[in-house]
Amino acid sequence: MKVKMKSIVLMPLVMLCANAVFASDDFSAIDRYVNAAKKEIGVPTGTAIAIVKDGEIVYEASFGYANIKEKKKVTNETAFYLASITKPMFALSTLVMEHKGDIKDSTSMAKMFPKQVFPHIDAEKIQLKNLMSNTAGIENEILVDTLAFTGNHNSEQRHKLMVDTRVNEKNKLGQYQYTNLGFNIASIWAEDYYQQDWQQTIAELIYEPLGMTRTSSYITDAAKKGFEVARPYSVHSIDPREVYPFEKSNVTMHGAGGTVATASDIARFLIAQLNEGKVEGKQIFPANVMKKSHQQLAVTNLQYRDFIRNGYAWGWYMGPYKDEEMYHHFGGVEGTHTHSSYMLQHNIGLVVLNNESHLSSKLTNAIADIAYTVLLDKGNPEQKADLHITEMKNTWAKVKANIKEEFAKTKKINTERVMVLSETKSKYIGKFHNNLWGDLTVELLDTNEFKFTLGELVTVATAYTKTDTMRIEFPVMGRGKVVTFDITKGRVQGLKVLGEYFNKV
Repeated sequence: MKVKMKSIVLMPLVMLCANAVFASDDFSAIDRYVNAAKKEIGVPTGTAIAIVKDGEIVYEASFGYANIKEKKKVTNETAFYLASITKPMFALSTLVMEHKGDIKDSTSMAKMFPKQVFPHIDAEKIQLKNLMSNTAGIENEILVDTLAFTGNHNSEQRHKLMVDTRVNEKNKLGQYQYTNLGFNIASIWAEDYYQQDWQQTIAELIYEPLGMTRTSSYITDAAKKGFEVARPYSVHSIDPREVYPFEKSNVTMHGAGGTVATASDIARFLIAQLNEGKVEGKQIFPANVMKKSHQQLAVTNLQYRDFIRNGYAWGWYMGPYKDEEMYHHFGGVEGTHTHSSYMLQHNIGLVVLNNESHLSSKLTNAIADIAYTVLLDKGNPEQKADLHITEMKNTWAKVKANIKEEFAKTKKINTERVMVLSETKSKYIGKFHNNLWGDLTVELLDTNEFKFTLGELVTVATAYTKTDTMRIEFPVMGRGKVVTFDITKGRVQGLKVLGEYFNKV
């Protein structure tokens, strides 16, 4: 079954360049701050900003590079990987599905997957609205990491992985716990129901009706449609001007974090949020659907930098910011940090996209402070800019010192440790298989080092402290993992890593 909504061709919104002024709003303090911060850091990663007010983009700016080595600057047409800003768009798509009569917010996992057996959870009690609000009380790390990082999956494997979903003993049904899992499960249902990729469905329900022409949940669409996607960078890399060693592909784009888009395209999405589904006077989404998307589904007691989070709606955090009610969602993974926020009562919103994660979090926090200071006329934006420039200098000094210390510590450990193997190196190479994680390949490089490949993840092993063990650190998957080889009578039978056993094939 193919999803179809009546497409409305929209004329592009008027794009205003950096330093432009709309009515009495002067956002030049943002330009001054971002330029000063990037000069201080000395790594020219990219940032794109769009500010909306009363149904229009009133400020749009781009800074830095989408590709540092090739000196490709960020422009208003540069797309960025959004990470978890995908969540509110996917959540809205499920409400559009409900409006069409294809599913209900109360539909249980058991009804969503009538042929699926869930031995570790009560699928009758978990509803779609639980999945979309992080209140399902379940966990499944392998499914989440497979869809986001390894890409070792197809339809059959995704369903097999779902079977391993278990009760989260710390946060049970109805309690909020941030996770990708609910969105991942709903995307698998969407693929079953509509008999097509979830990426195609969200495009038909959200991107195309809104006229988001430089937005896609397929990485390959950028090349097909002729727009640039910013490459990812990290100040924690040995060379922060080198592209980070993990980039998204079609198989690692997922329903909780699988979209690339320009700032102006996300601005269109915010305008629809602010104007009951209308953009440029045209009703793109039903007003009652938009109203429901703002419905609080969970109580939270959280804070991220300056942003208080008292509740969670359909993919949106809720809470006060500068004493005003705000909805927001951010996205972050190594090589990207993104921000989307809006205030219904004031008809204003902000989008900030970055292709770096660590310092960009603080950079974006400051941009939001300055932007909403102007939009709400609460304070002096120039003074805010001065304050944040000083703070970035102090932050960067501390970060540089920490990075230097980390590198020195790692070098010392790698120098002191010696890899001790009981067999010749050639016996440790080959293909290893786990029913959930898939295939893990171990190769011996010309440098006499071991290369590990798990789907889209690649790393080179270093020594660990015990015989027949190694240490690997896959990009984006956090701290290092110990690999323990299982050897019987001089033959490698398998290995253990990520808490699972892999048989040698």
